[in-house]
Amino acid sequence: MYNNEAIMSQDVSHSLTTKKQLLLASVICILAAMFYMYEYTLQVSPAVMTNELMRDLGLNAASLGTMTAFYYYSYTPMQLPAGLLFDRFGPRRLITLAILICALGAFLFGITPNAVMASFGRFLMGIGSSFSFIGALLLVSRWFPPQYFALLTGLVQLMSSVGAIAGQVPLVTAINHWGWRSTVISLAIVGCLLALLVWTVVRDSPEAVSKGHKFQSPPKKGELKRLQQVCSNKQTWLIALYSFSIWAPVTAFAALWGIPFLVASYGLTTEAASEASAMIWLGIGLGSPIAGWFSDKINSRSKPLSFSALLGVISLTIIIYCPVLPLFWLYFILFIFGLAASGQSLAFGVVKDNNTSCVVGTAIGFNNMAVVAGGALFQPLIGVLLYVNWKGTMHNGTPFYGIVDYQKALFVLPLCYIIAFFVSCFLLRETYCRPQYSNETASAI
Repeated sequence: MYNNEAIMSQDVSHSLTTKKQLLLASVICILAAMFYMYEYTLQVSPAVMTNELMRDLGLNAASLGTMTAFYYYSYTPMQLPAGLLFDRFGPRRLITLAILICALGAFLFGITPNAVMASFGRFLMGIGSSFSFIGALLLVSRWFPPQYFALLTGLVQLMSSVGAIAGQVPLVTAINHWGWRSTVISLAIVGCLLALLVWTVVRDSPEAVSKGHKFQSPPKKGELKRLQQVCSNKQTWLIALYSFSIWAPVTAFAALWGIPFLVASYGLTTEAASEASAMIWLGIGLGSPIAGWFSDKINSRSKPLSFSALLGVISLTIIIYCPVLPLFWLYFILFIFGLAASGQSLAFGVVKDNNTSCVVGTAIGFNNMAVVAGGALFQPLIGVLLYVNWKGTMHNGTPFYGIVDYQKALFVLPLCYIIAFFVSCFLLRETYCRPQYSNETASAI
């Protein structure tokens, strides 16, 4: 979906000839990554306020899971349209507008009197957030040479982990001091400030800057043909299946049900559980750039992907079904769980390997749609499974879910990693970190 002119490596290489240009490229991509960090804070924030939301909005586990999943109901289907819109209008305008939509959703969520408005607020957050990751990778591909793509994708994922950690440990403190409503409204104000900063600094491409243009030129080729090419590639679907399977446990566990599970199963306070859950995001943040670097080092994509899936099976099974770990070992296993999920970041390197430069943006959007689909499916599914297995115990007016309830509901998550392991071992084509299409093929499209 990106313009050939904007993506081709020779053009980008010539763009970074001075320190000033390199600094501008770095600042632009950092701001785009900050949006990704911001949307992750919004995405995972309900995990530290589950009791408050159930109490103030009159929810049970099933309705809470459904309400929070409205984020993914808009985020997931918006991935392909977001990619097409980026190609048409460029990142500066779209990222600015997307941040403002996120901020509006956060504001409505913060003032909501009922679950309906809260769901609509989450829905708006999902629409805005759907532009964050694609926008960041688009700017990385335009402003830096292609050999840095896997590593920089990992660094962008690191920013999302910082946002997720900010959405848990510091957010618990803020909620304890000011309440969940004031805290979420403050996040809306932060979004408005970030949107202003993005509009002021970000530029669409090095070519636009060199020509003195404020925005990129519109594309000449039809996006639907590019989408058809991506969908006709068998590897597109296999990579998407792997990405869905490797990330679904994160969206279900780390982004919502993990903290209440740790409270019920390990006897932790909400604050302590949020600190423990932050180890997952720390593992993802550190593991994502390392996975990209290691994959390039050993000249293989399939081996690191399979190893990540295997780590996920082992670590998540221990966390769920062996709740007798000392606190240190719980932290360690949660960190390993995060390392396992970093295979999701590397999968985008496989996407780039398996698609020509002129459709790689569409392919990234398609793959990211599969990544976030896990939240839309598993957050409410686990809520329903908890509700079905609930024994009717109440605590301070809200349903109490015990360790056995969670163990019965969370069994689907290790299964995801088993599927990811099978796909990466037996179905994905090894690319050896090289493009699978020649320049001639790309130019013919």
